[in-house]
Amino acid sequence: MTQKIRVTVVTEYAPNLSHYPVETVEEAAEFDERDNPFVEFPSAYLDDPDELVSVTYEVISAE
Repeated sequence: MTQKIRVTVVTEYAPNLSHYPVETVEEAAEFDERDNPFVEFPSAYLDDPDELVSVTYEVISAE
């Protein structure tokens, strides 16, 4: 069995709703999930260190 390191990054941000085609934070969250996914645009989510809440590292077993 192979071991890997899993890095979990938690960020929190207050969306600037004037940059979204929506009116509420809930709609902005849905928009980001659908149209600005983290895996496609990671730098957009990691560009402000003040928004970084936590980073954890853990060893996991992978087959």
